[in-house]
Amino acid sequence: MSYRSGTYQVWVCDSDGLSARQLTHLDTRAANAQWSPDGRQIAFEGNVEGHQTIYVLAAEGGQPRRLTMDASADALPRWSRDGKWIYFVSDRTDPWQVWRMPAQGGQAVQVTRKGGQAAFESPDGKTLYYARGFDVSGLWKVPVEGGEERLVLEQLDVADWGNWGVAKEGIYYYNRRRKAVELLGFATDHVTEVLKPKAGPGSNLSLAVSPDGRSILWCEGRATSNIMLVENFRW
Repeated sequence: MSYRSGTYQVWVCDSDGLSARQLTHLDTRAANAQWSPDGRQIAFEGNVEGHQTIYVLAAEGGQPRRLTMDASADALPRWSRDGKWIYFVSDRTDPWQVWRMPAQGGQAVQVTRKGGQAAFESPDGKTLYYARGFDVSGLWKVPVEGGEERLVLEQLDVADWGNWGVAKEGIYYYNRRRKAVELLGFATDHVTEVLKPKAGPGSNLSLAVSPDGRSILWCEGRATSNIMLVENFRW
């Protein structure tokens, strides 16, 4: 997402950062875009009548298709591994919970029961990982088809509920206490340090893992300002 057009919209660029182009042209804010597993579609959240709504857009651009129709706030879309479902968080219950619905549209089904944010499926599509919310630290998991919710990772700070990603080998996350990106390995259940960024995260959604698990995208927090010149100024 970028503000370069005057409002936050979804943009796409090459993997080296070049050839950036704007995909969405909404009158309101568009954010939190997520690629479908086949790379043909992008799910994102927009704003309708003051509340967040989930949309799906063809990867080459065009007219987005609205997916959620409720008057609730629906945000943070995430695709299932097979591309058939889209997970999202919603305030249609209190507290916010993770829901899922068919990617082509249809009835939404509640997945979490004790609070949920920013969910990702496991590589095999059998388990859902998620943060609890804005006031509970840690990373949790629950079977996709329902069941007991269990704590997986204590080190995820409440401020970093979205600063993590799931890859084949494990879960990458930002450890705020150590100021490092770490990996919790699935095979070993052991935590290893991956890198120490020069600056902290730019937001609570600053980390992403590439589909092949070979790269991490990291958005650093930076404060910027510009000196502007107004020509022909008159008081």
